[in-house]
Amino acid sequence: MKSITSAMPMSNRMTHGRPAFGGAGRLDFALTGLNFAINPMVSSQFGGIVAQSELMTRRKWIWLTLAAGGCGHRDPPVELFPETVAGVWRRTALRDTPVSEAPDPVPRTAVARLETADYEGPGKLEARAYELDSAAVGLDLAQRWRPSADTVFFNRGRYFIVVKWDSAERSALRAFIQDLEKKLTPAAAR
Repeated sequence: MKSITSAMPMSNRMTHGRPAFGGAGRLDFALTGLNFAINPMVSSQFGGIVAQSELMTRRKWIWLTLAAGGCGHRDPPVELFPETVAGVWRRTALRDTPVSEAPDPVPRTAVARLETADYEGPGKLEARAYELDSAAVGLDLAQRWRPSADTVFFNRGRYFIVVKWDSAERSALRAFIQDLEKKLTPAAAR
């Protein structure tokens, strides 16, 4: 017995008889369907035999998708607080602070990481960097934050920075903050 597919010509090509929205007028081309050739082998290839053929099953597709998803890489954490900043501030301490111990009114559920650093130079300061889940949270914090004495804050993308100082020189403090902002600008573009 001869199968139907073996009797069909290999390169039989069909096209639509007339455009889908055909007619005369200015919009003929805009209203016409794409008139691609249809290979008749497509319909017989994906008939009722698909579940038993050598095509991939759903289970194999799920595993392939999970494996491909695991191939992505996560950017390494940004070093927020270097040893020296602005040439005059030396880092004396660096620690990862538990989010539950954060001294600032930041939503705990939105914080991925909190890093704290102490610096000495023309004064003393403590800088806290909140790595947030999204840049929108940082923007919201910056808009709602209440200013306090001897404290400055800013946000860059997913980072919200709070700097609190004791008797620091104004120009050195400004240089420290500008240096941190420059350092975080590439990270904000992510």
